Amino acid sequence: MGIHEQLAQSIREGTLKSDTDILVIASGPYISAFSAAVGGKFPAGVRAHELDPAEQVPDAVIGDATQIVAEVDPRDAGSMRRLSSLREHYSHIPLIAAIGDASVSLVRTLVRQGVSDVVSLPLEPEELMQVVLEASVRRDTRPRSAQKLAPLVAVARSIGGCGATSIATHLASDLAEHAGDAGAVIVDLDLQFGNVGIYLGVNPRGSLNDLLEAGDRLDDDLLTSTIGEAGGGLSVVTAPDAILPLESVDIDQLLRVIHLLRQRFGYVVLDLPANWTNWTLSAALAANSIILVCELSIASLRQARRRLELFASVGIESSAVEIVVNRVENRLFKTIDLDDVSRTLNHRVLGKVALESPLVSTSQDQGMLASAVHRKSKFMADVRKLGQLLRDSSLKRED
Repeated sequence: MGIHEQLAQSIREGTLKSDTDILVIASGPYISAFSAAVGGKFPAGVRAHELDPAEQVPDAVIGDATQIVAEVDPRDAGSMRRLSSLREHYSHIPLIAAIGDASVSLVRTLVRQGVSDVVSLPLEPEELMQVVLEASVRRDTRPRSAQKLAPLVAVARSIGGCGATSIATHLASDLAEHAGDAGAVIVDLDLQFGNVGIYLGVNPRGSLNDLLEAGDRLDDDLLTSTIGEAGGGLSVVTAPDAILPLESVDIDQLLRVIHLLRQRFGYVVLDLPANWTNWTLSAALAANSIILVCELSIASLRQARRRLELFASVGIESSAVEIVVNRVENRLFKTIDLDDVSRTLNHRVLGKVALESPLVSTSQDQGMLASAVHRKSKFMADVRKLGQLLRDSSLKRED
């Protein structure tokens, strides 16, 4: 039985819905080969669009697609960025990666990162049909939301103890002040050593783990029962009390949680853990902006450079990464300044945050923001300046 007959039979039997719209996106030679393999005529319910592996897919091309089969070149950063963009913006549509000579490890990595399945190139009608049928069984039938997603910022650290969580919590509070009734939410993704809830004096009934384990029960009501309130329009999703293994996170579920938060709040801030895994990279890839916090030390700058190299290797645009130098002292003679940081990292510096000890640590020990103790401190002035710079650029809202 050919693919035409298989599709027709699957629709009659209800395995595939009558509105099936399988979109195949690939470069010219692969589209031509697939066309020849199906007898020169694409079956009903299948359409093809010719694009190079790194070309972004216009919304008009996606249309009402129920499955997307997209060519992926893992050696091309632009192609990986396109894959991440498809997964982020069309998370409700099963995404199938079409790859030539895919290794077992690559297939596993892509599946962990949210791809529904993998097919080989050139496309074989029988293999494609099997994968499409399996994806349709897992298809999320919830209607697409036309609601705009809130800007997403991920805060990463060069080294542990550089003050990234302090920057994340205070930046989230500043963003909440400028989000109107929508407010902002900060999500503590450090499953093992997260302190966001402690720093903000919030102890909600649930935690991030409740959302990750919810599966299909994830909805707005569950979010409401899990989220804590820090005041001033800032909500908090805390890390679990128990230490969890980093590999326990399901990437699909994490991205669904983030997507739901972006629908509900005006801004979403992710406090990333120090360790990098497939799911932390997936979260970073979904962000409009990544804040990389470092200090004026050789060790911190060395690790910051390694993280910039990691970001580039997975297809994160250099322009999406912002360097913030924390704990800067106003001294007459300095061994390293901000210009040195920019030259060392070969990356522009968004800004600095002044060292103001013991204001920040004392405030956090009491479960308070520094602004609650000293609103006009140099630390808070620098955080507000960072927030303004971000809102005017990568985190600019469209409402």
